[in-house]
Amino acid sequence: MTPYIIDTTLRDGEQAPGVVFSKKEKMKIATLLDELGVDEVEIGTPAISNQEKSIIKEIATAGFSYKTSSWCRANLNDIQEATKLKTTSINISLPVSDIQMETLGKSREWVLQQLVETTKYASDHFSHSTVGAQDATRGNIHFLKEYIYYAQESGANRVRIADTVGISTPLEIQKLFLDLTSSFPAMEFEFHGHNDLGMATANAITAYQSGAKCISGTINGLGERAGNSVLEEFIAYLIYKENNHHYNSKVITTLCKMVADISKQTLSENKPIIGEKVYTHESGIHTSAILKNRASYQFINPSDFGQTDKGFCFGKHSGKASIHHFFKEKNLHFDERLIQNILSIVKQKAANWKRPLTEIDLMNIYQQSICS
Repeated sequence: MTPYIIDTTLRDGEQAPGVVFSKKEKMKIATLLDELGVDEVEIGTPAISNQEKSIIKEIATAGFSYKTSSWCRANLNDIQEATKLKTTSINISLPVSDIQMETLGKSREWVLQQLVETTKYASDHFSHSTVGAQDATRGNIHFLKEYIYYAQESGANRVRIADTVGISTPLEIQKLFLDLTSSFPAMEFEFHGHNDLGMATANAITAYQSGAKCISGTINGLGERAGNSVLEEFIAYLIYKENNHHYNSKVITTLCKMVADISKQTLSENKPIIGEKVYTHESGIHTSAILKNRASYQFINPSDFGQTDKGFCFGKHSGKASIHHFFKEKNLHFDERLIQNILSIVKQKAANWKRPLTEIDLMNIYQQSICS
């Protein structure tokens, strides 16, 4: 089964502190998301401003192949405004945990009343409606099921189960989705995860494995606090664990770097899938094995994500194999004694400089060694 992927970079990603996308920037991201082949893009929140409404409508009517949606409070005025923006779908959100209801001064009865009223209206005015169960993973399971029942009876097509504060573990997510999907077999479920405990993507994968047909996430995991489920990592999971090549993953590196640049976020060098150093190897044991069979220590093919193989770097942990390979590739004259001598120098310099040596560094050492 291919999951239905919802990108919420333009909405939830933009809620990261200090991140603001211009209309032009949102359109650039939206264009690459279309190339990636996501199924739906949650564009924004109409209630923010008239400018936001204009951006939502422009992207919704731009002719992209994916479906579009906006995010609304369970407020008839908000939803009525959203009907003017030409999106395919609407996402309506209500709190379902006692702590959030109490903070807002609302009761369970009020939540259910708003749910029924707004969902019925949305179902009459949109071809598809999603009802969000905000903070579902901290909510009472019996009330959550009551909420889902009324959502289904009121015409909702999908229920978004949100791990709003990123508190859940994969085992908890598994238990929850196995329960919900068996209790409501006719309902389509979506998982929306946050990364406060560093498990958002693992939770998204577990939700999918446990019956959630829809997964929402953001590029680079961009989002509030610690961010969201990381969309490119979920797609990598599909490729390498499900043999599912439905999405055009070759645009991922370009898309991730563009989002990072626009949002002024620095990507870690060892960020999974797209980091500058994730396809670079130093350890002597690893490089020796990789020269025989790259899959021995690297199962991901960088070209699947628009990357190139970075090969080896030279440092404290290097062995003779990587240096031998480098000199052979450069058609340089060498013998075993020279290799051993240069390796000793490389280890010492890397320890002193506290960084790996570049190919230029290695060439300089080679020239100095043969001239001495």
